[in-house]
Amino acid sequence: MSRPCIGITKPEMGDNAAYRAIRLAVMLAGGETVNMNAGTSWREMPLDGLIVGGGSDIFPEHYDAEAIETATYDHGRDEMEMYWARRAREENVPVLGICRGAQLLNVAHGGSLHHDLAGTYENAEYPTGFWAHTFFRKTINVEQGSLLAGILGTRRTQVNSLHRKAIDRVGDGLRVTAREENGIVQAIEDPTRRFYLGVQFHPEFLIYRSRFMNLFRRLVEAARADRPAGDD
Repeated sequence: MSRPCIGITKPEMGDNAAYRAIRLAVMLAGGETVNMNAGTSWREMPLDGLIVGGGSDIFPEHYDAEAIETATYDHGRDEMEMYWARRAREENVPVLGICRGAQLLNVAHGGSLHHDLAGTYENAEYPTGFWAHTFFRKTINVEQGSLLAGILGTRRTQVNSLHRKAIDRVGDGLRVTAREENGIVQAIEDPTRRFYLGVQFHPEFLIYRSRFMNLFRRLVEAARADRPAGDD
């Protein structure tokens, strides 16, 4: 049986550690991977599933906010990921958004983002730096009956913290299925789709724990199940 093809989005340069970690997780879960960046022929890629990866900020004008003059944005990547976020949802292609990817799924469907977490939520100042990003953990609460709860096998767990922004207004047809105890959104889903899920944390750096490896296993399973008859 051939492996389902999972596209992984990334910038043309950089973010290689996260990309390699996601690629390893997908391969361990039984999938094949393809690198998707703005320099590839991304519109023509025949995908069975999609992972929208982490990285730099989404251009704020996509959600009617002002751009930061000193920031650097990747407009080509925004275009590619917006296109595929919408197309995958329309065609019921299984999708996992990670960190920026979760935010992108939300923005692609009319949602918005918070720019200043510490100024919006209480107890939202998290440690930064390499060691903090590696070892710091925070608790999230997962909605009963959600796709994420079924995958993780729990309604309460600890995750890593690498993000600076978070979901504010939720996109059309999406629902929040996990939050931190301070209220920050940690997961969104489209309950009408087999697998359309965005998580604010980085599960690719947590695959030593089976519940987080299950995110990639279930994505690959959904991608395999959705393949047209005869593709195996």
